[in-house]
Amino acid sequence: MENKNWKTKSLLYGAGIGMICGLIITYIRIQRAESNNETLSLNKKDTAKIGLAVIEILKKMI
Repeated sequence: MENKNWKTKSLLYGAGIGMICGLIITYIRIQRAESNNETLSLNKKDTAKIGLAVIEILKKMI
């Protein structure tokens, strides 16, 4: 029972950290778009870049 408890906590902490990081990044992108009088839009290329950056960060952590 104890093994399952630490796994659940680890997953919840990881999800929380990921959500907070995503919100911060989105907030920064919104601020940058507003300062340039643009609207924020994500296309496939931007999404792929973000995904690859996340994977690179995860590879460095492991």
